[in-house]
Amino acid sequence: MQQTPDLPQRLRISSRDYTGRDKAEALRELFGRALMRVDLWPCEGAAPLDFTVTLMPLGAGAAYAHSAHTPAHFEHKPAHLGAGADDLLLTTTQDGCAIRTTGGDLEIPAGGFVLHSKARAHEFIHLWGGQTASLQLPRAALAQQVARLEEAPLRLLRSDMPEPALAMGYAQLLAGSPALSEPLLQSARSHLQELMASMLTPAGQGTQPPGSDALDVPRLALIQRDILARIAQPELSLAQIARLHHLTPRQVQRLFAREGTCFSDFVRGARLERVRAALADPGQRHRRVLQIVLDNGFDDFSAFSRAFRRRFGMTPTDVRATA
Repeated sequence: MQQTPDLPQRLRISSRDYTGRDKAEALRELFGRALMRVDLWPCEGAAPLDFTVTLMPLGAGAAYAHSAHTPAHFEHKPAHLGAGADDLLLTTTQDGCAIRTTGGDLEIPAGGFVLHSKARAHEFIHLWGGQTASLQLPRAALAQQVARLEEAPLRLLRSDMPEPALAMGYAQLLAGSPALSEPLLQSARSHLQELMASMLTPAGQGTQPPGSDALDVPRLALIQRDILARIAQPELSLAQIARLHHLTPRQVQRLFAREGTCFSDFVRGARLERVRAALADPGQRHRRVLQIVLDNGFDDFSAFSRAFRRRFGMTPTDVRATA
């Protein structure tokens, strides 16, 4: 897949990029008010403000952002409410925080999710610092799916809802992918919008539950990500992955069946590709073939050899010889 040419690249903002005088005020003015459209300052008694924000545009007004920061206040003031700035955000924080509005404070537990709007003045209070992630989607797109969508929603989401973690995990996965075509991004945004729309309206009041694609495509992508992260483990199993995602093994197999494959075929294919890449790597020529095979999750060399020849039409020795 090719990177879409007109999509802005990843943006990284860090307080450590500024080393001049009057750093605290410079951070508030340059990084906060000008770039992030917030006023920011450290919590009382906390260390000097320190933060790193990474922003990844997903096209058409959608974006994923991740920040790591010391204890701080991030205030979106009435002065920051620009005309048309009404995007909705799904936010989660590692260590918990509070949102302060004119209507009072809303406590967000560690790992909890909140839906909020750029059209509403609010202040995030992070007494413990930590890591925060946000998914931004345009209100106009969501309004097409949610009847009577309020102007500036603010709600703490139930801990038993699967959609928030699924949407955030999928957005994070997209943001970390090095090359995304516009058709793939468009499809992904559609799934994310459908997931967020289902969070915005109580069941049966103006929107349908997310369709199977909106649930299954992100869920399978996250399952595949977690399989690849554990692919070298010989004990990797369907039951282990199913437990990790709070699904049954049958449900996981159903997701793979959508793609015309199954769990074991995906695992075997990924391991074979890793072995082939290692054999073709001049930097690993000193390693024995058997050791490479074992290090990539295979425990039966004969079965591996047959599968390797079927997939690539050559032996491991042939691959190394032609590298």
